[in-house]
Amino acid sequence: MRRRLVAVLAVALLAATAGCAGMGFSGASGEDVSYDWNASADASIDVSTGSYQAVYRANNTTELSFSTPTELTGDQPVSLSAVKFRYPNGTIVNESVVDVSETRSETVVSIPAADGQLAFTAPASQRGVTVSAPVEGSYEVVLPGGMDVLIPVLGHVDPGDYERSTADGRVHLAWESLDGGHVEASYYYQQDVYIFAGVIVLAALVGVTGAFYLRNQIRRLRQYREDAGLDVE
Repeated sequence: MRRRLVAVLAVALLAATAGCAGMGFSGASGEDVSYDWNASADASIDVSTGSYQAVYRANNTTELSFSTPTELTGDQPVSLSAVKFRYPNGTIVNESVVDVSETRSETVVSIPAADGQLAFTAPASQRGVTVSAPVEGSYEVVLPGGMDVLIPVLGHVDPGDYERSTADGRVHLAWESLDGGHVEASYYYQQDVYIFAGVIVLAALVGVTGAFYLRNQIRRLRQYREDAGLDVE
């Protein structure tokens, strides 16, 4: 019962604080977005409140597919905006030379060269992000400032064989090599740890108080039976 109470209070904590995270994804104009083309990972995901910026090296492919898995309806296409492509010589072009199409289950992007970089902006939830891994290579996800994944009850990362580091006040999650599937990260505000600790202490106090009350009631019942002349075993 105590563990269930802690879990319920933790969920309530996340629900109560989620509204402070921002207003979600509303798309982005390509002219207003600049990308980090010099990231060391083959796929670099920079997450902010309600959206993320992704830069993928093509790695000898001209077609990349992106989807978001759901429990009820299966894979769904990803809404992309501010799509850009960078040629190896540094020339950057917009979506006018990139073909983006959607099916019922994925978004397919055809790029003009197999040795450049594709970049776009896509939506993320207030407390997590899911990105596709369409190219083989190294991946890095940079969480929004003040977010973390260390506590299992509050955070979760899949695949699990990742390295965690911090730089400039932000948590970085890195995979040496991925090929296919998705990368998922559920995170929480670092100050939530103190609130969660308070929830645990409160649950412990409730448990101790309940145990003390029950013990006191048992003692009173025994005393009543003794005073009434009943047998007490």
